[in-house]
Amino acid sequence: MIALVGAEFTKAVRRSRSLFFLAALVGLPALITAALHARGARPERDAGEGLFRLAHSSGLLVPAAVLGVMSGFLLVVIAGMIAGEAVAGEAASGNLRYVLIRPVSRARLLVAKAIVSGVLIWVAVILVAVAGLVAGVSLFGWHAVSVPGVRSLTGGSLATGFQLSTGTLLTRLVVATAYVAFGFTGLLAMGTLFSTMTDTPAGAIGATVGVYIVSEILDGITELGRVRYGFPTHYQGAWEALFTENRYSHDLIAGLIVQLAYLAVFGGIALWWFRRKDIRS
Repeated sequence: MIALVGAEFTKAVRRSRSLFFLAALVGLPALITAALHARGARPERDAGEGLFRLAHSSGLLVPAAVLGVMSGFLLVVIAGMIAGEAVAGEAASGNLRYVLIRPVSRARLLVAKAIVSGVLIWVAVILVAVAGLVAGVSLFGWHAVSVPGVRSLTGGSLATGFQLSTGTLLTRLVVATAYVAFGFTGLLAMGTLFSTMTDTPAGAIGATVGVYIVSEILDGITELGRVRYGFPTHYQGAWEALFTENRYSHDLIAGLIVQLAYLAVFGGIALWWFRRKDIRS
């Protein structure tokens, strides 16, 4: 299995899209950080909201702000492309039949491709965080952060202020990065399934990204009630409370459980489908 994963990983990294992904994952965080720095002289009320407002206080918060932006769309697209092309890309090029000639079961091949796709998705998220951290520390410095309390209109305190040390910020940045990366587990499972169902990579990628976009739209409809808790994107931003509210939300655990459920269901269907599929490409 290790040799199979290594071969699939080498094949994936050598694709021409890898260079484009690398440039986007490193360049965009740097661009966003530069834009944040350019707005530094503006009044506080115009400095942004949430993580972006806090990011002006320390470069250690910049990668969190960048992750919050990029995990909403660009990382979804990249993860969808990685997962959706895993099997369909081989089929489109006519290589899938020859790949299956190797003395390896279809289940092991699909698991190896899913592992490689998952590793690449994690690498993509980590690259975003590291690029944001380097750019943020370079422009904003390495500081602890003091978050002021929030007061109501009547003068009462809604939330007390708190301080995050540099060590705490780094620890929570690691947790946030891992949570964001793991949050694409459901997308990985669905993308792998769609990739086994079609010989067209564009179709598998479009279906994978489309499901996440629809999930995000439906999640914004509060009238759906508790149904939204089962959507793959519902707990996507649960990690932000680590920085904005100084707490580990219970939604973090719920988000992990939801992703594992999608992995079990759609991953199992993908294995069942691929083992019985008539390969003609």
